[in-house]
Amino acid sequence: MNEARTIDRLLIDSSNIKSCGYAEDRQILAVEFLASGAIFHYRGVPPGVFEAFGAAASRGAFFAKEIRGKFSAERMDGLCPKCLFPGLVGEPCETQDCGGEVRAITKRKP
Repeated sequence: MNEARTIDRLLIDSSNIKSCGYAEDRQILAVEFLASGAIFHYRGVPPGVFEAFGAAASRGAFFAKEIRGKFSAERMDGLCPKCLFPGLVGEPCETQDCGGEVRAITKRKP
């Protein structure tokens, strides 16, 4: 099963973050961003940091100061290269009769 599907995310009240979830046994914080819809997994996030994130008055500000750039991040959403339908990396494309598999979105050099 795709790792992105194994961490349940809950909607949160934030102007920057749509949802988040936490796998304490693996210390992975899953974050879905509001504007882009991108889903990232942040590895090595201790339970105390996740608890402080959940209790923060501004989760977006806490994330920017205490999480972004401090923990290894991996993007978990992508596109099917055959039809460009979005989905979770490693999952089969959900469009009818496509047969593709969702791949990570990578930046190309200009």
